[in-house]
Amino acid sequence: MATKLKINGQRLNDTLQSTCTSWGALAAHSTGMCRLTLSQEDKEARDWMVAECKSLGCEVKIDQMGNIFAIRPGTAKDNKPIAMGSHMDTQPAGGRYDGILGVQAALEVLRTLHENKITTYCPIALIDWTNEEGARFPGAMMASGVWSTKSSTGLEACWDIQDKEGILMKGALEDIGYLGQTKCDYRENGLECHFELHIEQGPILEKEGKSVGVVTAVQGMKWFAVRVTGEEGHSGTTPMPSRSDALVTASRLITTVRDTALKTELGVATVGVIKSDTSSQATIPAGVEFIIDIRCSTDPMVDQLAAAIFKAFDNIVSEEANSTSYAIQRTWGLPESIFHPNCIEAVRASALQSVSEDQVMDMKSRAGHDSAWTSRVVPTSMIFVPSREGISHNPDEYTSPEHCSLGAQVLLDSVLHYDEKVKEGTY
Repeated sequence: MATKLKINGQRLNDTLQSTCTSWGALAAHSTGMCRLTLSQEDKEARDWMVAECKSLGCEVKIDQMGNIFAIRPGTAKDNKPIAMGSHMDTQPAGGRYDGILGVQAALEVLRTLHENKITTYCPIALIDWTNEEGARFPGAMMASGVWSTKSSTGLEACWDIQDKEGILMKGALEDIGYLGQTKCDYRENGLECHFELHIEQGPILEKEGKSVGVVTAVQGMKWFAVRVTGEEGHSGTTPMPSRSDALVTASRLITTVRDTALKTELGVATVGVIKSDTSSQATIPAGVEFIIDIRCSTDPMVDQLAAAIFKAFDNIVSEEANSTSYAIQRTWGLPESIFHPNCIEAVRASALQSVSEDQVMDMKSRAGHDSAWTSRVVPTSMIFVPSREGISHNPDEYTSPEHCSLGAQVLLDSVLHYDEKVKEGTY
């Protein structure tokens, strides 16, 4: 069955482009996207997706975090769904493939099963996870984290998070009609397993000339909020030797984040958010905040790199000797996630139905994904397809129609492979 059933690659790519053009396209860039979670654009894309899934005979459930579960029935009434999940929200200036491809490919799988009148053993589910990007409401992979119950930020805490305009996440869910009644908890709304198709967001597959990545794990990561304090003063009248300039100290700390990651070779560390209390040209800044994103292959390596960075901070503050100081708060983290052998086997076997062995490679994800949280509670794996030049979170993000279609085909075959194994009782 799996070798004969083929997704419609043209339909997949047409749908991907048309929906991105309709909901969230950046006018200034032909392929750029701004579809922030729970925005009007997100609502319209969600409404369209729900209608499409219902037209295919799916039952649609919305949970307390706005996650969409569109479930196509199987013959096994008591079995949980085999899920295909990703996200449809983007960065403020993102592209058309990160997350969106995974959801659109899941829809194409449902369309293919429906039009070929395929009856599966397990139910098959499409999932659109809410606020994967964390671009509007801080906290990446937020709703899948709540669903897993393993995130340190639970349902009520997420509901209380505000965007830059002061809108609460719960209010935003209510505003667009996606504050669902289904419990956002895998124990109440469970899955048999979870597969996710995603663009690599890195250069490895393209560099190695490979077509499919079999994802075996997601690296660990932690975010830290740093606040540097000094003493406010007049920019014209305060002598240079007397200054306690928080921004100068912060600039040195930010530079050492990069330098320490380079020196230790433990992983990567990034500062992407900076905020000054005053932001006045005529005032010496007394308070500056920034966020550090640390990612390494293992959790101990994350902790080692963080410790090395903060030790370097102490040395810099000592050298400045001007009464500036810093404080650190860990704001978010995602432990290293190891994917399940059965799901990895399903992806690898399915990839080899479409391409030769030399086109497939095992790899670890260096970016976070909803699958990292699902893997804590259900068997999970991911499928990667190449990203041109490794570009992502950028309007120039691009994956070819051929690779999009290939990824969707591997997703379909992975679902059918797993379904057959469950039916046989071998999974």
